[in-house]
Amino acid sequence: MTAGVPLVSVLIRSMDRPTLDRALASVAAQDHPAIEVVVVAACGPAHRALPARCGAHPLRLLRPARALPRAEAANAALDAARGEWLNLLDDDDEFLPGHVAGLVQAAQAAGDARLVHSRSEDCAADGRVLGLHGGAFRPWRQLDTGFFRLHCALFARSLVEQGARFDPRFDVLEDMDFFVQCAQRTRFAFLDRVTARYHAEAGESGVGVGPNRDPARLEAAIGRLRAKWADLEARLHASAEFRLERAAWLLERGRLAEAEPLIRAALAERPGWDDALAAAAVLAAAHGDAAAARRLLIRAGAGPLAVGGLAPMVRRLRAWLERR
Repeated sequence: MTAGVPLVSVLIRSMDRPTLDRALASVAAQDHPAIEVVVVAACGPAHRALPARCGAHPLRLLRPARALPRAEAANAALDAARGEWLNLLDDDDEFLPGHVAGLVQAAQAAGDARLVHSRSEDCAADGRVLGLHGGAFRPWRQLDTGFFRLHCALFARSLVEQGARFDPRFDVLEDMDFFVQCAQRTRFAFLDRVTARYHAEAGESGVGVGPNRDPARLEAAIGRLRAKWADLEARLHASAEFRLERAAWLLERGRLAEAEPLIRAALAERPGWDDALAAAAVLAAAHGDAAAARRLLIRAGAGPLAVGGLAPMVRRLRAWLERR
C-alpha cells in the first residue's frame, strides 16, 4: 500500500458469468495505487477459482457455503472490505480508465461528503451507447429518482460502521435503499464525469432495459421502498425544494394557476432563495411581464440552481429577454 494514499476496496458480487473477466480487466486497468479486489461468489461454492491478483491489485475470492441473494452478497462484501473507501461493481458492468482515481480525488476535495458519485455510459448488448446516466443528487427526490448507478458511487467505510447495510427484504433496488440509508448519514458530492459503463441489457435483475426489464418486479420493489421510508417521504414532500420542483413541473406545462401559489409560498418562506426567485421570474414572463422577470432574474443571480427543471427554463428566459 502506498503511504498516505487511501485504500479502496472494489467489491464484486459474482454469478461466475463470462462478463466477470471484463469487469476484472476494467479494475486491473485502474491507476489508483491502493486498491484491493474482493469477489463474493454469489452463485455459491461452485464458482471458478480466480488468480490472487487483478493486474497490480490483490484479489480475494470469498466462497460462501451456499448461493447468496443480492443483498446478502453485498453485505458479505462490505464485511470483508478493508479499505477506507468502498466501491461496488457488478460482474456484468465495468469501470472506465481513471474511475477510481477520479472518485478518490473528488472525495478528497469534497470536504465532509462521505459519498461521491459520477456518471455512467449506458450500453446495449451490441455496445451501442444508449445514453448517459447520472446527475447531482437532490435529497428531496431520493425515493423516486436514481441519480447514479451502483458502481458510480464511492462511499466511506464509516457509513457501514454507522449501520448502513443492504436490506435482505429487497431482491432488487437493494442498492437504492442502501443509498437512502447513506443519505441520512452524509451529504453526497457529484463528479460530473463519465467514469463507468453500465450494460443495461445484461443480467437478470429486471431493472435494466430490453430483456433485462421486469416491470412487475420493479413496481413491487418500489412499493417496498416507499413503504419502508414512508415517514421520510412525507418529510421530503413537505420540503420547500420538493414543492418548488412541483411548481417548475407545472410551469413547464403551462399550468400557471397551479404553480403560482407554490412559488409565492416558497418566496414567503425563503425570500432570498435563488431558485424561488428564478421560478418567479419564469412565472412573470409567462404572464407577459418582462420587466418583472428581468428584475427577479437579477435578484436570483447567475449561480447554479438546485431545483430540477428550472435551469432550462431560465436559459430560455434569458435568451428571450436578450432579444427584447
